[in-house]
Amino acid sequence: MGSLGVESWNHAPHVVVAPNALSGHSIPFLQFARRLANEGVVTTIVATDRHVLELRSSLGATDWTAQGVPLRILGLRDGKAELTHREWTEKMREREVELEVVRLMQELVVDVSSPMAQLLRGVEPAAAPVCVLHDMFVPWAQEVADRLGIEKHLLFVSNASALSLALQSTNPQFAEGLLPISKENRDLIISDIPGLPPIPALELPDPFLVAGLFDWMQIRHKKFRKADVILVNTFYELEKPVLDALQNEVLGHPNMQAKCILEIGPLLPESYVNDDGNFDITTNGSMEETDPCILWLNTRPPKSVLFVSFGSGATHPAPQLLEMAFGLEDSGCSFLWIVRPPGTPGMSATSENPGSVTEFLPPGFEERIMDRGMCYSGWAPQMRILKHSAVGGFLSHCGWNSSLETVCAGVPILAWPKGAEQHLNRRYLVDTSKLAIELEADPYTKEELEGDKVRPEPFYSREEIAKKVRNLMHEAEGQAVRKNIQRLRSAAREAGALGGSSRRNFEAYIRLLHNYGNCNGEGNGHSGGHTNGHSVLIK
Repeated sequence: MGSLGVESWNHAPHVVVAPNALSGHSIPFLQFARRLANEGVVTTIVATDRHVLELRSSLGATDWTAQGVPLRILGLRDGKAELTHREWTEKMREREVELEVVRLMQELVVDVSSPMAQLLRGVEPAAAPVCVLHDMFVPWAQEVADRLGIEKHLLFVSNASALSLALQSTNPQFAEGLLPISKENRDLIISDIPGLPPIPALELPDPFLVAGLFDWMQIRHKKFRKADVILVNTFYELEKPVLDALQNEVLGHPNMQAKCILEIGPLLPESYVNDDGNFDITTNGSMEETDPCILWLNTRPPKSVLFVSFGSGATHPAPQLLEMAFGLEDSGCSFLWIVRPPGTPGMSATSENPGSVTEFLPPGFEERIMDRGMCYSGWAPQMRILKHSAVGGFLSHCGWNSSLETVCAGVPILAWPKGAEQHLNRRYLVDTSKLAIELEADPYTKEELEGDKVRPEPFYSREEIAKKVRNLMHEAEGQAVRKNIQRLRSAAREAGALGGSSRRNFEAYIRLLHNYGNCNGEGNGHSGGHTNGHSVLIK
């Protein structure tokens, strides 16, 4: 759809989007918001004052209406722009603070739907919103929707496996006496999660292993069941058994309010998903290359480099950094290692380089590997790196965004999860979809098992690292994984192409916003739900 004139805004559906400030959440939210706006849906993103400042810094703008795209980002006017994301999250645990934020968001929504929107908020007025589309960590947005009498839509930016576990965890028959996992039952194998094989208890996400965090997260999981629509950042071929189970076993349950669960991923730029060469975000490739990672990769042979990165937030203790350095060196393989000092805060594209990491590496390491390796501690353009012809493998923490990016790049994975739901992702990528090789940690010591943590920090030896790097990059096991991920790369493209499963679901969602009907599934001759390809048609 082309640009939408301001004079048409009152006749177009209006969606209020409430993302979380974590980059792993806000990036796919922004991607989806752009897709909505490009289809003529007036899209108002509501964020904390601090998050708006960060978005303006990284995006260069917070309003695209002058270009005919009905997309704008507005702050809550919470007066807390000085708070970090962690501090904001802690404040939101207080009910009086949460109620104030609900009031601020409700006030904002009323203002932008008023003819006086330009005066009140500096934006063009829009029709009353049809729904609030919120992140899993923004459950208070549902209260705003209830007050406004509109629907609550959840955009789940992780995968269907994590969603299935989250929904099942609110089932008393499943959770009572089992969750959260404790030291006494951490050797259990967890069954009865729709669509998933039995899972070792220690593979569950972090909140399932910490009592206080589990209680906090359960509040959010229960809100998932109250959403009217759930959108998931995955595609059918990648998670067929889980998506089928959600359709057949979860939808329609008495305490499940959602009328449909739609996979609409991968939420990545179309140019990235469909590009066969080096993904280039410069203007027609005409700008001079300045990124040090890309410049170094340009000197390497095709498929020769292992990319090593653990996302924007994770770091390693100093002893593990040393062991990783020795393992990478001993592997004999070329590598690009995005390495950060222990305990440094999370990074974004606007963060300052944390500085030299030489003191945390073995003496003389950088000199010894300079002919085949590069260590870099700044912000790295991960999507461009994964699409570079020199990259032949990815040592990854298995964050979901990174997993989708590497699938769409066709680069095989060496799995090293750090936290959140990454252990669950690792298990699915290794055992079910066969897209990754697993690094095996040293056995826990008696002291670690008797310590405070249900899941102690694993330690990976240099021998294991070197062996598995060689497996991935040069041996038959790596070739098998590479073949599988190439097949899923093609499936990701097909899912987003005209007539593909994710494209059909997105089109169905747009029709839902326009017509506000019910979800009536019609797929390949079947009725009810989105079966065998997950096509949902909104009538």
